[in-house]
Amino acid sequence: MDRRRLLILVALALGLIIIISAVAFVLLGDGNISNPFAAPPTETPITPTITVEAGQPTPVATAIPDQEYLEVVVSLQTVPRGFQMTEAELTTEIRLAEEVTENVITNIQDAVGLYARTDLYQGQTLTYDALVRDVTETGQVDFGPSSLIPPGYVAMSVPMDRLGSAAYGMRTGDFVDVLITFILFEVDEQFQSRLPNDATFFLEQTVETGEPPTTEGGAPPTTTVPFLYTLSPYGRFERQPDGNIVHVSPSEETQRGVHVSFLIQNARVIQVGAYLPPAPVQPPTPTPEPDATADPNANQAQPTATPVPDVVLIALPPQQQLFLKYAAESNSIIDFAVRGINDGELYPVDNVTFDYIVQRFNVEIPPNFTYIINTGDEMFQQIPAPVTDNPELIVTITATPEVLGEEQPQQP
Repeated sequence: MDRRRLLILVALALGLIIIISAVAFVLLGDGNISNPFAAPPTETPITPTITVEAGQPTPVATAIPDQEYLEVVVSLQTVPRGFQMTEAELTTEIRLAEEVTENVITNIQDAVGLYARTDLYQGQTLTYDALVRDVTETGQVDFGPSSLIPPGYVAMSVPMDRLGSAAYGMRTGDFVDVLITFILFEVDEQFQSRLPNDATFFLEQTVETGEPPTTEGGAPPTTTVPFLYTLSPYGRFERQPDGNIVHVSPSEETQRGVHVSFLIQNARVIQVGAYLPPAPVQPPTPTPEPDATADPNANQAQPTATPVPDVVLIALPPQQQLFLKYAAESNSIIDFAVRGINDGELYPVDNVTFDYIVQRFNVEIPPNFTYIINTGDEMFQQIPAPVTDNPELIVTITATPEVLGEEQPQQP
């Protein structure tokens, strides 16, 4: 019995040894199952085969360096000139570092808040010279006065002089009030011409046509000749107390106008004087060697006088600009009053006429308007021009003979 158990145990041991040997053969032999404890196999380098034709140089393999990339700022959408950039219109793209110059913007925050110098298109790479911080100064040089016009405004040129332009005190960017005075005249409703009218009378005159007859009491032959007699201005006919009829005509050559003054507030001065485009950049010229014997003042440029501006560019809303255009084309009186630097308030004002002055200041007028304010040209205050080195700006004011009461020689 004990011998049988021993044989069974020996048989089990031999079977276990055979199983272990088979497993070891699979793991350590040529099987497909890899040994986790074995060293990694060594890769054999593969040498590429290069075929070289006879007479050709053998190519040399060069290593490709690592490429460096940078982010650049581009526009997400098309924006017009003068548009202020925000993060919503900006994004970044990857570009080769060797293709990115120093002028290219690489940080979005460097472009936020700047203005487009020109129209920018979708996908355009942004550069520092394409965006500006002050669009007014750069735009005025590059594109003219249009860069200074506020949104919703239009600009129009208006003539000006020394008295009407606050003594040439207006500057670009100032805000002014425009004072406009219309001169109204009464007109004939049918002719639509200024009163008083002219009148032409058709009269007849008896004219002798020959010698009188030799008989006593005879009258020479006569004929009736029509002729025209014009009264300008016509005036009116009045019967005097003695019964005579007289013709009464105006004492002035033209009809006295009625002045009505209006006010346009808070207009922006876009430009004073004529616009001069920037001159093209000229290449530097070589400086000649100084001549010791030459006069040092011979080639010095003579100073030129600055021309006096006679026009100003004013920006207003379209409706007010149309009103200003009507005033300029109807030969109205246009003056400008300069506002304070931070005064943008609109003040309530009333249009001014002579009746407004009488009522507002309680002016007592004599009965039947026997007296009027003297508005003769010779009574206006004459303001001489300032003394200047430019002879074209010197104005000499000479009283007329009507003022002095005697004939005066004319000035040369």
